[in-house]
Amino acid sequence: MGKVYLVGAGPGDPELLTLKAMRLLKTADVVIYDRLCNPLFLHLTKRTAKLIYCGKKPYHHAMKQEKINEALVEYGKSEGEIVRLKGGDPSIFGRVREEIDCLERAKLPYEIVPGITAASGAAAYAGVTLTDRESSSHVTLSTAHRKGDHGESEQMAGFTKHGTACFYMGMENLPFIKKKLLEQAVALDLPVAIISWGSYGRQKKIVGTLSSIEQLVEQADLINPALIIAGDVVSRAPAESWFEKLPLFGKKNSIYHRKTFFF
Repeated sequence: MGKVYLVGAGPGDPELLTLKAMRLLKTADVVIYDRLCNPLFLHLTKRTAKLIYCGKKPYHHAMKQEKINEALVEYGKSEGEIVRLKGGDPSIFGRVREEIDCLERAKLPYEIVPGITAASGAAAYAGVTLTDRESSSHVTLSTAHRKGDHGESEQMAGFTKHGTACFYMGMENLPFIKKKLLEQAVALDLPVAIISWGSYGRQKKIVGTLSSIEQLVEQADLINPALIIAGDVVSRAPAESWFEKLPLFGKKNSIYHRKTFFF
């Protein structure tokens, strides 16, 4: 019998991969990986490793979740190490509970390996501190994609009152998020930032207010994957972050692709 590792790959910058995740990738016999995992991580695997892509895009899934669950059980019953590689942290909107349930039903051993989640990684690389003694005493991680629920009763106003709200997978639901916040008496001038491909060299950031953000997104042609951050911490961030000031920011061959990462 093998063992399954549910591993977080972090937000994208290869140097944010944990040491444990790196070790497991180097020894894995099977790697089942998501779309949001940096493809450079696959170069860490041994030549004999079987690589299986199961990425999901809006309205297009390379593998449905049920098939991923079946694959984990199938390969887990064979000898060897199986790495289920997920972008960010597997326990933050990574459907890891569904995969754990199927592994436990099959009585297969597994481990969860945390990773840096998108809220922490993208915010830091965009110059936004999610908490601030002057303006934010709590952080809420939310998604508008809950199974079987369209969020009609969601009380979003509390997310941003003296705090910061991070909406995952929210680009398609930006109009809905804005509508619900306004219905719950959140101010039109609430600062909002949207960060696309956070921590990658192609990172793009749009900053506005609740009233202007939709128009700014349309003008910038911003696309998924993207994280929405709402709260006063956005207005306290510099216009250009430390990451965006790096000399090779925006270049295809950035310093974060250096070969030394693999040794």
